[in-house]
Amino acid sequence: MAVVRSFADEVSPAFDAMARRWIAAGAPVAEPRRAATVLLVRDGALGPEVFMQRRAPTMAFAPSMVVFPGGRVDPGDAEFPVEPGVLAALAARLALPGQDVRSILGAAVREVEEECGVRVDAGALRCRGRWVTPALEPRRYDTWFFATRMPAGQEAIGTTTETEAEGWGHPADILALAARGELRLMPPTIVSLEQLASFDTVEAFLADEPPLDLVEPTLVLTPRGYVLESRIP
Repeated sequence: MAVVRSFADEVSPAFDAMARRWIAAGAPVAEPRRAATVLLVRDGALGPEVFMQRRAPTMAFAPSMVVFPGGRVDPGDAEFPVEPGVLAALAARLALPGQDVRSILGAAVREVEEECGVRVDAGALRCRGRWVTPALEPRRYDTWFFATRMPAGQEAIGTTTETEAEGWGHPADILALAARGELRLMPPTIVSLEQLASFDTVEAFLADEPPLDLVEPTLVLTPRGYVLESRIP
């Protein structure tokens, strides 16, 4: 059953003021660019762990946010080599044409390697969800979320100037830090971490196939002011 949620940063006087400025400016809506992000996971002593990075404060999109490795689809990703069987299976799961899926997979694999030096197997990527940036944001992305086990024999390290810190952590611990205001998470990251925290092993997490309905946060006027509501499958 879908759940409608708002998140802390979206229920505040600051957010309400931003929403009203956007409406007063004519509510311009940017076309979202396709993107992919990947939860690199491994089994830890207390359950699954995930690799995360804190974006540099100078970034135009999501400055200082703690995120999973990922980024937008580039034109060159359309040439990414994928085994036909892998491509067909994922195209059916994502309900997209094969060429679109090829580009998304290409972006996922490329971005993980560029941002943390890890080469993941496209065939091992498991799709977890799809979120689009709210309409009032000037930079918008239609992002597919994937998960995969950390490949044996490799090490995840920061290899990009887009981030300033990185590391492994248990999802519940990361969520607790965010709740105390010690780090910042975007709503899709929060939901992804909550889902990961509900599993005892990486194997069980990767075997799960959640619904892939698009999550598109909607601006709603409430007695508290404007908030975003996300219908999460």
